[in-house]
Amino acid sequence: MIFVLTIAECQRDELGLYLLPGLAMEELDFRPELKRLKPGELLELRFPSGTTLTSELLAFGIPARRLQDGTALVSLTDSVHLTISYPFAPGALPAGTELWWLREGEHSEF
Repeated sequence: MIFVLTIAECQRDELGLYLLPGLAMEELDFRPELKRLKPGELLELRFPSGTTLTSELLAFGIPARRLQDGTALVSLTDSVHLTISYPFAPGALPAGTELWWLREGEHSEF
């Protein structure tokens, strides 16, 4: 398992649950293994209470803005954002929950 981040807050978006903060671009330089994360990867949420829940990474990337001519603008000083599957209301995911990447062959205990 690889630690990804500690969740401070989250909000529902069109795909799933959008996590804040994202990963700072500089952090990816120090933790290159995280550059291999991609949609479909299994993640483990570790709640402050000790409970765990398996989730799926739905989106992973730098947000882009579209100009009127269709050009996409990306800020390399922005953070990499993650959206995960989560069947409950965003308020049920407490601040301080840790997000871990379950590598192939690893599974969470329920």
